[in-house]
Amino acid sequence: MPIYMDRHDLPGVTAKDVAKAHQEDLKIQDQYGCRAITYWFDEERQTAFCLIEAPDKGAVKAMHEHAHGLIPHQIIEVNNQVVESFLGRIEDRHVEDQKEPFIENESAFRSILATNIKYSKGKHQCLNKQEFILSQRRHHAIVSKMIERYKGRIAEYNEQCTLCSFVSASQAFTCAIEIRNSFVGNNRQNDKPVSVQLGICAGSPIAQSGDFFGNTIQQARNMCYMSERNQITMSSGVADHCRKNNISSFEKENVVILKRSEESFIEQLFHTMEKSCKKEGFKLDKLATELGVSKSQLYRKIVALMHLSPNDFIKEYRLSKALKMMEKQECSISEIAYETGFSSPSYFSKCFKERFGILPSLFINACESGEE
Repeated sequence: MPIYMDRHDLPGVTAKDVAKAHQEDLKIQDQYGCRAITYWFDEERQTAFCLIEAPDKGAVKAMHEHAHGLIPHQIIEVNNQVVESFLGRIEDRHVEDQKEPFIENESAFRSILATNIKYSKGKHQCLNKQEFILSQRRHHAIVSKMIERYKGRIAEYNEQCTLCSFVSASQAFTCAIEIRNSFVGNNRQNDKPVSVQLGICAGSPIAQSGDFFGNTIQQARNMCYMSERNQITMSSGVADHCRKNNISSFEKENVVILKRSEESFIEQLFHTMEKSCKKEGFKLDKLATELGVSKSQLYRKIVALMHLSPNDFIKEYRLSKALKMMEKQECSISEIAYETGFSSPSYFSKCFKERFGILPSLFINACESGEE
């Protein structure tokens, strides 16, 4: 049976009120073929999120309406394992006194840290298969160690990007600093330096996109993608949280804090690229028109935010998409080259090696070997 998560906006409601509502759900859940698994309540933002096994969304809504009248504002289907990887639990906590309702005052709001390897450009940085595999392992080892130290969770891991979930934005930021410092220290002893990119964004599990943490995950990935070598890019909301917790070290570090207007532009930019990057010869004029800015404005914005010319940004974005496709091992190199908008497989291979430090054929071979 499907698993659903719903969102309730509950101004003026207390944690005890939500606990009682959850108890009422449990009393009548069988009547609707449902199982009210657990919930999260965010007192600061006055929102609650319920995790429910049910035949369909209608049953979820009907159960809530009958039990207590608190009808959800949004319902999405979710994967239990994914929910656990980001939120840390998928059941009610154990209570000694079963006569008392389970009162959950844990927020489902999370800070998402995205981290990825950034290879140096240039012919001197070409890696063989074993060097590439070792660089990936080193990245995973450093991230795993720091995530455990700062009480985070690795929610998703692949060659493209590692996503980590934290209850606290300040923990996410401090962890990012430690990951960055570890890479800087390792590079002093490595003749083929490998840098790291980091992005941090925060949000609730259900927002406008209708996907579980969809907007937050995508923004964290975008911020990671646009970061320079050993740079941390964070949203304005994460920075505000750090300031509230008297963590001001990001003012002195290699950290970029985005304004809300910049976050909105980046979201638009990457959404447009997702739709258009497959088109060979996709021009800046078309991109500017779809974003509603002039060509000169587009140039200035992309250079300021990405430290790349718009043409280089388009190429980098296409290479990133190609990397994802190669991880799936469903298409040939030629098919991937044309699918992502490159004019020829040979030009694609040249660009891929410059960006990731390894030839596409060796990358696919490393994925197929299962050694990465």
